[in-house]
Amino acid sequence: MPFDRYNRAKRSKPRPGIYRSKLEEDVSADLIKLGYETSYEKDRFDYVLPPRRYTPDFRVGDFFIEVKGWFPSKERTKLLAVMKANPDLPLFVALQSPHQRLSKTSKTSVALWCEKHGIPWCPTPIPASFLHQWAIGNRPTFRVLTPKDAAVQTELLSQQTTDQFTVSPAANTSRHRIKT
Repeated sequence: MPFDRYNRAKRSKPRPGIYRSKLEEDVSADLIKLGYETSYEKDRFDYVLPPRRYTPDFRVGDFFIEVKGWFPSKERTKLLAVMKANPDLPLFVALQSPHQRLSKTSKTSVALWCEKHGIPWCPTPIPASFLHQWAIGNRPTFRVLTPKDAAVQTELLSQQTTDQFTVSPAANTSRHRIKT
């Protein structure tokens, strides 16, 4: 290819700064803004795939955060091996695009895959209430709404009224709910 040498040079050049991506940089800034002290890629955990070591992105207190934009098959396999080798590891995955499909032909989203394998997850930016729950020792995760759940939630929202306002289905644009 005529421009391959330019693309190769761009890929091999490391990103300036300590973070590997802009997403990780944004998550770090949000954590600091919320008052959490973080360390970036300091801890390592063994896993067998062949024997390797895994380094989570962030340590916040006594739990870990793995930040994922694109979550390819190789990374998902590695995360499953880490969780199997370290079943008590307090780790959750912050997903940039939780409703992105695993592949063009798959009907499974990244969030649904995490839910299926029992891996706690949340969307980015990480909600402050979710972080607070992890900081105090609870281990909540977000849940993917099924079409049936979404229909029930929409029906409930359309029936809720108060003296000051009426909650309409359009007011709730969230596609997640937290499971504690």
